Amino acid sequence: MENKKIHYLMLLVFSIFGLINFFLIKNNIIVDNLKLLIFCFFMILILGVSHGALDNFRGKNLFQPILKKNWFILFYPGYILLSLIVIFCWTIFPTITLLLFLIIASYHFGEEDLRFFFESKGYFFYFVSFLKGSLIITLSFHYSHETTAVFFEYLMVPKIEYEKLTEFKSLLFSANLIFLIIGLIYLLRKQINKLVLILFEIIFILLSFIYLPLILAFSMYFCFLHSSKHIVGLAKELDSLNIKNGFKLFIVKAVPLTLLTAFFAFLSLYFLDQNINENIIKVIFIGLASLTLPHILLEILNRKNG
Repeated sequence: MENKKIHYLMLLVFSIFGLINFFLIKNNIIVDNLKLLIFCFFMILILGVSHGALDNFRGKNLFQPILKKNWFILFYPGYILLSLIVIFCWTIFPTITLLLFLIIASYHFGEEDLRFFFESKGYFFYFVSFLKGSLIITLSFHYSHETTAVFFEYLMVPKIEYEKLTEFKSLLFSANLIFLIIGLIYLLRKQINKLVLILFEIIFILLSFIYLPLILAFSMYFCFLHSSKHIVGLAKELDSLNIKNGFKLFIVKAVPLTLLTAFFAFLSLYFLDQNINENIIKVIFIGLASLTLPHILLEILNRKNG
């Protein structure tokens, strides 16, 4: 199945899921913020986290040729150590660590999203990738500023550190969107069909962040438009001739690490001593940050290794 058809399916699922939730929220069928947080928490654990659940196989492919049977002695402790370093830095320097995470995540999200449609290199492509990923952040700040401020407080960032940006939130979002569209038009000026697909995706993301609660809009993007693209790529790697079989192989291989990650997520919720809403936000975002660093490093090494 071509990536084009797969992307149509992703957008269809994204839009139907969004419309159903919009209807439920608009008609006060979903009114409990805690239930919505818990739902998004499970969605991220099941669909979002699983897109990095084959990192151990990436590690094996990279380190086994060098270390032979002892590849796991370097990989697993190194992966865990990097995750713990992120969590430690967040507790000591929350503002700086959050800023670095947002910058790295913006590039990672945008780069993987665009690479799903076309291969490219160069600083301009990397810049447009950053703009594509950072749209999630500027959208959150522009359309859900109060909720974003609450999330930042939950993530231990002092209010004085981000309230200065409040008066620039519209400017940041507008500039982000305008330069992103200009950049995409330049990159894909000879591939109009791909440009239209990406612009449709941007429109769907915009609508979700405008009309849905922030945590739901982010979870939908992360699970249905970001993680799903990565999973498709992994399925094709596992079986390039039969993508359905590739998906089956992915599910079998992804289950162990996904379950392990879910176990530690619930363990973290149990030991955190704040209110449950704050605990869930901390586990989602600090947890994602701790997994993002080793995941990105593996992806970079994997590409360099061919």
